[in-house]
Amino acid sequence: MTSRLLSTPRRRFAAVLAAAAAVVAFGSWALWPVHDPSCVVYSSAYLPMGASKAEVDAAVRQGYEEALADGACGPKRARFHYWTR
Repeated sequence: MTSRLLSTPRRRFAAVLAAAAAVVAFGSWALWPVHDPSCVVYSSAYLPMGASKAEVDAAVRQGYEEALADGACGPKRARFHYWTR
């Protein structure tokens, strides 16, 4: 007796497609580069209250680059790297 979920070719194709999408989504999440969780960077940049997202991102990026140059932070790595410690 087969499951109703896999009873027709169209449903089998949809189930395989959904499973593949879930695997790809998890894989991209696990491999996305992230900062070391022990590295917290505070930028001393002055930003006005109505600063655009691009300005805020630039200030954060500059603070991270300074911390990276000073040796306070390590480079970005894949997310799963921290699970193996």
